[in-house]
Amino acid sequence: MKKKSMSVREMRRLLGLGKTESYWLVKKNYFDTVIIAGKMRVMIESFENWYANQLHYKKIIGEAPGKNWTSITMSIQETARLLGIAEGTLYDLMKKKPFKTVKVGMYTRIYIDSFEDWYNSQSHYKKVIKNEEVAACLKIASLN
Repeated sequence: MKKKSMSVREMRRLLGLGKTESYWLVKKNYFDTVIIAGKMRVMIESFENWYANQLHYKKIIGEAPGKNWTSITMSIQETARLLGIAEGTLYDLMKKKPFKTVKVGMYTRIYIDSFEDWYNSQSHYKKVIKNEEVAACLKIASLN
């Protein structure tokens, strides 16, 4: 039978957090909790859903966070690298609102479909590398 909940301590170790920060996440109601035998437990399904929809906290071992966002959006760094421009230049471009963006926690992300529509409608900027190469480079950089 598959486990449906984990202790706050397990969640804390999974994310590599201190005691205070782990209980802060619980207090913010980011995921469902239950009290069993006087001990607070985090519901695993709720935790995994929260994890897939945020980008700040990373598991010590396991999948990267934000899988619900990384498949449909790109980070500022990924987009700048794709176009071969500085992040500051991209922020200047974004002031003109050429494509849709979304705030995921404290990070701004660019919708891939909106970016591609904009890219195909302009001729000034050229892609210097392919989307897949950007993702691979950023993954390698995050490991260092």
